[in-house]
Amino acid sequence: MTESAPESLASLQHRLQLVVNATTATHRGARHGEAMEALQRALVAADLPDQPAPWMRSSASEICAGRLVVLNNYEIPDELEQVEPDPEQHAAG
Repeated sequence: MTESAPESLASLQHRLQLVVNATTATHRGARHGEAMEALQRALVAADLPDQPAPWMRSSASEICAGRLVVLNNYEIPDELEQVEPDPEQHAAG
């Protein structure tokens, strides 16, 4: 994420996390293209900088699947910090 204003990186990441969470809530199960367009519209509406294309594609994939996209450890919801990974979703590696 590039920083074009004096706003702190932590603040930008937090705002981006809110956008991702809201898009996940409204586009879980949507087609990939729809989720990606919704995420881009939400970024513009929140006055956030454009994100790299690979990040947009992978985030849209996670949003479609209804999985949580976490930008940094400080953004993990408290109720999820102790959740064990689902072996059906996460391969050991």
